[in-house]
Amino acid sequence: MTTQMLTKFMGLDTSAQILKCLQEQFSSHTRAKIQKMKLLLKTPKNEKMVFVYLHDIKMVVNMLAAIGAPITIEDHIESILKGLPEEYNEFIVVVMSRIDPYFINKI
Repeated sequence: MTTQMLTKFMGLDTSAQILKCLQEQFSSHTRAKIQKMKLLLKTPKNEKMVFVYLHDIKMVVNMLAAIGAPITIEDHIESILKGLPEEYNEFIVVVMSRIDPYFINKI
């Protein structure tokens, strides 16, 4: 614990006050981390192999869920499709025109 944090705790009388102080301290870090990870979901495939690209997206999705900011299956699929190059356009059209619900297979 840093000296700055210890200074913030001085004068706090209850564990509820200390917990609130800790939540305020770390919530901004969590929001920034969530935003950073959501930006990673918008990163195009570029030169990555498809398996690596899908794995990277799955890792980000899992991290978001772990810190309490899960995304929907639809958003997960959309992030995959938006990052694919033009050569996948026909595949994207087929997936997007599907009536049945989406699902993600475990990798």
